Amino acid sequence: MPDSSCPEPGVDPTEGLTEFALESLLASPEGWRSFARESVAVWPNSRPLAVIFALVNASAQIEAIFSEGSPARTAAQNGFRLAGLLSADLYAMQSLGLPHARAADFAAYWHSSDPYFLNL
Repeated sequence: MPDSSCPEPGVDPTEGLTEFALESLLASPEGWRSFARESVAVWPNSRPLAVIFALVNASAQIEAIFSEGSPARTAAQNGFRLAGLLSADLYAMQSLGLPHARAADFAAYWHSSDPYFLNL
């Protein structure tokens, strides 16, 4: 897990989140599984879209660096899928009128409505 120091309010955590996404996706074939939980715990004050953007950015970087057929390409696919699932959760939170301004709101949503990421 990355350094648990949270950025100051207003500080863009994108670089740290993207680095963490790259590490998580490439660490092992199952490295992507805990990314959502851990990123929300470490960067609770980040905007939810910052977490999603970090996954998309990391996945795109992996695709740019590794050639077709590389096992790392599977990591990129997992990152894109994970970003899609988090986007769906964010949309559901907004549609239901739930808080959705901070990454920590994902955790509240998972506990109250959709435990998928809690058990992944």
